Amino acid sequence: MNTAKYLRYAILIGFLALVGGAFYWQIGQRETLVAHPSNPHVLYQRRWLERGGILDSRGEVIADSVEGSHGFRRVYQGTPGLAPIIGYYSLRYGVAGIEKTFDGVLMGQKYPGTSLLGRAKHSLFRQAKGYDLVTTIDLRLQREIERIFGNHRGAVVVMEVRTGRILAVASTPGFLPNDIDAHWQDISTHDGSPLYNRAFAGFYPPGSTFKLVVLAAGLSRGITHLESVFDDRGMIKIEGHQIANVGERRWGQISLIDACAVSSNVVFIELGQKIGARNVLEMAAGFGIGQEPPLVADSLRAGKLPSGDISNLELAEVCIGQHGLVTTPLQLAMVVQAIANDGLMMEPMLIDAILDNINDMRWNNAPKPMRYVITPTVARDIKEAMTAVVSRGTGRRAALPEVSVAGKTGSAENPQGSAHAWFVGMAPAMYPEICLAVIVENGGSGGDVAAPLARDIFRAYFRGEPRALSK
Repeated sequence: MNTAKYLRYAILIGFLALVGGAFYWQIGQRETLVAHPSNPHVLYQRRWLERGGILDSRGEVIADSVEGSHGFRRVYQGTPGLAPIIGYYSLRYGVAGIEKTFDGVLMGQKYPGTSLLGRAKHSLFRQAKGYDLVTTIDLRLQREIERIFGNHRGAVVVMEVRTGRILAVASTPGFLPNDIDAHWQDISTHDGSPLYNRAFAGFYPPGSTFKLVVLAAGLSRGITHLESVFDDRGMIKIEGHQIANVGERRWGQISLIDACAVSSNVVFIELGQKIGARNVLEMAAGFGIGQEPPLVADSLRAGKLPSGDISNLELAEVCIGQHGLVTTPLQLAMVVQAIANDGLMMEPMLIDAILDNINDMRWNNAPKPMRYVITPTVARDIKEAMTAVVSRGTGRRAALPEVSVAGKTGSAENPQGSAHAWFVGMAPAMYPEICLAVIVENGGSGGDVAAPLARDIFRAYFRGEPRALSK
């Protein structure tokens, strides 16, 4: 009797498990199944439905679909350094980058608008072609930047100050997405990691570029001003440890603005001790360091910011951009954008608009303010200090005769080899149109390596037809 009872319970439990599993897969995981690359229906669509194009801000094609006897194939006309950001589209290896982030829109499966009527029409009348993406990228500027950057390994991010639009972004070495199927093994195992999006996900210590954050904290708290004088003896002792300037250079009695120009470690460590760890780290968090940027894109990383109580020695290392402090080129570009924009940080933008060419519709992406990180007065003082860096300090090789440049160099220590070379900056100096972040992996001196690259990038933007100067 008991055996029959247990058997009935077992059958009932088994039946309920089957029903639950069916609900889980058919309802709970419906979208996963529908979009799964092994789904024959998905494979058919990807081969025979015309995927939307990806365009630069002027309408030049970055990626498009071309019909052939075996369906549509993806053709890329962008640059190798842009490829880690745009990504690739392959029936064999899937999608990555912008192609992945906006896959549903590009396939015409996801309605990009908010109108209920439009959404209803989209559901009833499927797109014969996917929606097009208009990016903020200027391919002419992008090509010049990659020519200027040459064979360096690293990244560049160029932003429009008032809007946060990303005008160019390069991650090198890059790759050719048209070759992804034929050369996957070579591309995926290359020692330069060309698939890796260094601009958005590359983890680097900021080095002396972080001194801008320390300066912002000191000025905002009223602890210091640009004319404040410090006694720089070439090195400073913190908790029994000595930290020196580059080459142990002694600057003697020096103003804060001049200390920024020559990138004095001693002065900024002393300033950081006066400000306090909590205030320095709060300012860094206000600039978005240690947080994932609010950008609709693939491969974003948040960076790292020390948390909790840190010692005076650890604070000293933080103030010169070390001690586990990690940023990405995009994050430092956002720091400079906020300073350039009188303290107002804008959300970074990579997509200008989405187009429905069948129904002649366009959805525009408007610039979005995030927050005031610092006051306009503090921002103006920092811009003045950054102008001194380029006019008479470590960033002199970023200077141009035809337009004023403001910036900050950095040489970030790297346990795996030579220091990474940084330059972050803006132009024109006091009323900036664009800002940038440049990093050269294992480049050594930011002033010697990254600053000249930044100079030529600024020239490319302002002249349109730059001529690279000798390095």
